[in-house]
Amino acid sequence: MRLMKVAVVGAALALSGCIDMEMDTAILGPDQVRVSGYMQVNRDMIDMMGGADEFCPEDEGGTLEMTETHARCNMLMEGTIEEVFEGDEDAPTVVDLGDGTVRVSMPMEDFTSEMDEMGADPAMMAMFRPMMEGHRITMSISGAEIVSTNGTLSDDRTRASISFLLTDLLGEEHDLPDVFEAVVRY
Repeated sequence: MRLMKVAVVGAALALSGCIDMEMDTAILGPDQVRVSGYMQVNRDMIDMMGGADEFCPEDEGGTLEMTETHARCNMLMEGTIEEVFEGDEDAPTVVDLGDGTVRVSMPMEDFTSEMDEMGADPAMMAMFRPMMEGHRITMSISGAEIVSTNGTLSDDRTRASISFLLTDLLGEEHDLPDVFEAVVRY
């Protein structure tokens, strides 16, 4: 499953309030990336999503772990930018800046637009808020060095991240940017 497909599935599941997700896009070279992380849902959501194969396709880098209460899809994909994000219209853009760095831009609109729509309906918001409590989505971009970012920079300057509780998106004002980006030295 391509990164932004995972993110879109995550945004859709966020509406049901039952997802935790953490994904990292590591820049390995001017055209090489590794996407790794996980998406975890309540186990009873698997059937509603079309089954385990739909939630966590093995042929797209997924490894499924099931417990009595949760299903967790661990993801690992590595290759060229084109291979990893093939056919993904909402894929991050990666632009080689020609100086040993690339600019990575990830659209965040899928998260905010779905939540803005829900937030406009007070009854829907009241129904879903309790299910969303405590669930978090974290996305990061990593490499040899993060030159600049609009996310949170790690102390060692090798990772930029953006992390939010799903309930943070329900208010009229949220801090999530339209695009999460970083300039990364590989």
